[in-house]
Amino acid sequence: MHRAAVELFAHTHDPRPHITTRNIRKILDTHLLLGKPLPRSLARRLLDVPRHQTLEEWLDALPGRSSDAERCQRLVEELRRSIEAEPMALPRRRGAKVPASLTFGRTARRSFEVAYWKTIARLAEGRYLNKNNADCVRDPTTQQLLTYRHRDLDALGDYLLSYYGRVIRSAGMAGKALAGDLPFRWRTDFDFSWMGGWLNNQEGTSEERDLVVVIPGRDRKRAVIMADHYDTAYMADRYEAGQGGKGARLAASGADDNHSATVALMLAAPIFLALSKAGKLGCDIWLVHLTGEEFPADCLGARHLCQCLVEGSLKLRLVGGRERDLSGARVQGVYVLDMVAHNNERERDVFQISPGMGRTSMWLAAQAHQANEVWNASAPVWNQAPERRGRGRGRRSPHGGALPEVAEHLVVAGEVRPSYSSRSTLYNTDGQIFSDAGVPVVLFMENYDINRSGYHDTHDTMANIDLDYGSAVAAIAIESVARAATEDPPA
Repeated sequence: MHRAAVELFAHTHDPRPHITTRNIRKILDTHLLLGKPLPRSLARRLLDVPRHQTLEEWLDALPGRSSDAERCQRLVEELRRSIEAEPMALPRRRGAKVPASLTFGRTARRSFEVAYWKTIARLAEGRYLNKNNADCVRDPTTQQLLTYRHRDLDALGDYLLSYYGRVIRSAGMAGKALAGDLPFRWRTDFDFSWMGGWLNNQEGTSEERDLVVVIPGRDRKRAVIMADHYDTAYMADRYEAGQGGKGARLAASGADDNHSATVALMLAAPIFLALSKAGKLGCDIWLVHLTGEEFPADCLGARHLCQCLVEGSLKLRLVGGRERDLSGARVQGVYVLDMVAHNNERERDVFQISPGMGRTSMWLAAQAHQANEVWNASAPVWNQAPERRGRGRGRRSPHGGALPEVAEHLVVAGEVRPSYSSRSTLYNTDGQIFSDAGVPVVLFMENYDINRSGYHDTHDTMANIDLDYGSAVAAIAIESVARAATEDPPA
């Protein structure tokens, strides 16, 4: 069937090369990986086709577009056998108007949206300015334009750990849940002394660190990770001459990239702690703030964490300096969040669920798809509440002090994009490091547009944050992690 998908559509001129062949491969591969017929909604979310086109319309059109209609009809029949005949029924609690969920009762609220907005604003517009691992670059142009010469990643990390300490104590989980860091030195084969962060690492005056929160489940030998990166990129329009820059390496505010994800983890913590306290987590959840995803560090924190996982050397440094050995736990999956709050204006209300290689990665993606389906089925019901009814779409606000007005909950399309999909951007994130190391992973990311204003430039501010969209994607990611931590992955 895979060979037929190549041969039957070799002659077509698709908008993107070989898109029909790849679409067919997605259905065949996902069916093989999950070992059962695919829910029709999942099959549709795998397809890279116009949004208005249904799954049935796409299947029906294949023979007429192929080079051999009879042979293609056999392929279509095989595809149909790979897909459930009827739409999947979503589980509902007795008497409930919306499908059952683990976390939407806490996230589909105005209070969650307000906290999401204000916390992103605090990180992007507050005291934390130099948030690139290379920190205060030593060339004259950069030095001249720096407003002050301090490394803010350390202070930001301290703030995050302090926050988690308060949340853990408030949940009554002190001594059970843990918060600490994974310190390490930045090691390279060549000299990069132009970077203050690199140089201080070599001289022993600073260190890099991932931050980890451990929330216990019933099975302490397994863990699901929800991860982000808490460093920010240099602003291309302050560096690149073609964009008006003068060669200065200055760190972006990072409202979307990546405080939109950092805050999702922060707001997930009390939700997961409550599930843990109620005995509802089947395994541990680790919230991991990775450092050094952005250039020039190049996924520094993800590489260190994966090395520790492979070597069995993962030891968490707690506040006060004590260590806790985490190497006995097997990471059964990782959800990486990277840029989740900018709604692409050319193709709105879409985000990507992009799995790495292997069966468990696709299982994680299926959990995320299910969470998305529950959200979308619930949103029209939630929007009938008095505070939401008739409110329409959300609008952006110019700065963090201008909280956007209440809007309707969005119905969003989480497109499942395997790593060979032309629209997957797993390769450009920490997610690729986990996949390369054999750790099952899924990337949660907005409908990525590398050319837009607000990506790695001076406009990565609250003015480019879409609260209705970002809070929906964050809520779906939180539900996905909870589902993955309460259900058993495929053997």
